[in-house]
Amino acid sequence: MKFYSVIGFAAIILFIYFLGGCSVKELVTLPYDNKGSNLYSNPSDVNNIGDPFVLKASDGFYYMYCTSSDIGYFCWKSADLVNWTDKKFAFKRNKDSWAMTCFWAPEVVEQNNVYYMYYTGKNKEGSLKIGVAISSSPDGPFEEALEGPLFDFGYAAIDANVFIDDDSTKYLYYSRDCSENIQDGIRKSEIYGVRLGDDMISVSGEPVHLTTPTQIWETGSSDIVWNEGPEMIKHEGSYYLTYSANFFASPSYSVGYAVSDAPLGTFTKSESNPILTSGSYENISGTGHHSFTTSPDGKELYMVYHSHTDPAAPSGNRQVNIDRVIFTDSGEMYVNGPTISFQPMPSDTSLTNIALHQEVKNTSGASVPLLTDGIFTIHKKNEDFDWVSELGDDGNVKVTIEWEEAKTISTILVYRGVDPSSDFTGYDVTIDDSYQIKDCSLAAELDQRAAIASFEPVTAKKLIFTLHPKTDAKKISLSEIMVLGN
Repeated sequence: MKFYSVIGFAAIILFIYFLGGCSVKELVTLPYDNKGSNLYSNPSDVNNIGDPFVLKASDGFYYMYCTSSDIGYFCWKSADLVNWTDKKFAFKRNKDSWAMTCFWAPEVVEQNNVYYMYYTGKNKEGSLKIGVAISSSPDGPFEEALEGPLFDFGYAAIDANVFIDDDSTKYLYYSRDCSENIQDGIRKSEIYGVRLGDDMISVSGEPVHLTTPTQIWETGSSDIVWNEGPEMIKHEGSYYLTYSANFFASPSYSVGYAVSDAPLGTFTKSESNPILTSGSYENISGTGHHSFTTSPDGKELYMVYHSHTDPAAPSGNRQVNIDRVIFTDSGEMYVNGPTISFQPMPSDTSLTNIALHQEVKNTSGASVPLLTDGIFTIHKKNEDFDWVSELGDDGNVKVTIEWEEAKTISTILVYRGVDPSSDFTGYDVTIDDSYQIKDCSLAAELDQRAAIASFEPVTAKKLIFTLHPKTDAKKISLSEIMVLGN
């Protein structure tokens, strides 16, 4: 991924101290890579893959498994969810394997110090099935646990996902593949769920049909439609079944979700779908087949997904991306993505967004909770998450953040809204009446959602922002303010 150091990105702020106060000299510089960076951007440098799944293992590291070889699966390792190294084969088919080709969508579950890999393969008869392999280490080598597939319900099945509920009951979700599922002349991929045995290598009971392509965004194709790549996540007692729809090599490959009060349904699809889609982006294509994991400190939820490496030529060559996932007060799932803009690294114990849920006030002293709800907007349909303000008497907009106790801060990100007619051109920020950052502007590179100021760490209790409108604008729209510190 691309990185910007604590003193990098669009401007390096040099604080030069004088008697009675300080002055700031703005210095524009080129970004450079630095593993101590507090910013990252999508995509990662892991490409020529598909269907990324990330396991946050008990050893404190992340392990990523992808569709990545004709004979098995590679694994990558990371300490921070951004920098991926140690690529190695985690699983290879052997000469006696039931699976011959089409090694797709691996997922790994850690249970009682054993690692279980659930994967898709095509058997000698040409039918897609789900298998399971076992290892004592998260990066393998994995060995097949069974002589054949995990189950066979008489049709092709792909994209296994395991969910273990709070009461330790285990479930497996999968897609009944369109290759062997024709209804009224239309090939359909549909999502099913079934109980997984406590031994992790068997299923019990009959599978339950959970979703079929029904929403407009899922049914753009004429003779093949998809609900695939299921992932289950639980939030405040509700079960969120997320999935991908459309052809994987199409720019419109996207992610949606359905909600239930029980792990096997009935599920109701969200009216906000799709929640991850390239939409009108020219530089992003085919965002889908995802998994979930948390930041190193466990406080942030992330969606890991692939997009096409070359948006101009969508294909099976895909690349890895990560974006934050937020649950709104009404229980909606929201993805801060897809992004190619710079944003904070996944939070750890040393650095976090200290503005999250902190009170922001406008000029009149009214609270502006939309600016610190964790959500920034990408698509026009989400503009309700933006805060829009009329210009003040001086032709600008002012907002203030104040903490009860002093904080050490090093980076400020101010995210634009989705309405280009009410964009800001830049901002000034006064820090405790001691420091001032002048005219921090949106970067010109690609699609920058935020104007970012990174600087040497300073102590602060109060930030006063003055935002400057674009020419002829009557309003300014903002979607989020983030302040990185501790």
